[in-house]
Amino acid sequence: MAKARIPRRLKQFGLLTIDILEVVFKVSSILIQSITDQKELKRQLKYGDYDDHNFSVQLKRLIRTGYLEELENDGQHSIRLTKKGRLKLLENMVDKTLDGKWRMLSFDVPEKMRSQRDAFRKSIKRIGFRQVQKSLWACPYTHAEEVELSITEHKVDKYVAYMVVERTDIEPHLKRLFSNEWGELE
Repeated sequence: MAKARIPRRLKQFGLLTIDILEVVFKVSSILIQSITDQKELKRQLKYGDYDDHNFSVQLKRLIRTGYLEELENDGQHSIRLTKKGRLKLLENMVDKTLDGKWRMLSFDVPEKMRSQRDAFRKSIKRIGFRQVQKSLWACPYTHAEEVELSITEHKVDKYVAYMVVERTDIEPHLKRLFSNEWGELE
């Protein structure tokens, strides 16, 4: 079986980082309070080859940079994924599940919000959206439905229209747009 290609941005961000974010996301979506300590987190990751020092440094960095937050309740410490962490996880997903629908975005963010607009544009590109026209973007993958995270994180919700479309007359164009990068869409 062919080995899955790892996107360059995923390599740059770090596999350990993404693994930590994924485990915290999975566990915290099941439990009210997420993982209670680093040992349990490391056990969930099933990585014996990460030394404790690098693991601890990375975990503290994720908390410091706002991808995770540390909570304390009655002397118990827990770790929770923030919106920023969920967005980073979404941007680094390699899941290419299709359901025959197109996720479409149209946005017109004012010039005075240029930095937010540019950050939003980078984010939706990482999620998998491709530009169809000047202000129209599309993505066929199911995980793209979580694009609201990017919209709210960048505070552009007043300027974005998001649609899930089952049929469109530009579907042949959209399929060509995506077949260049990921092969033929079915």
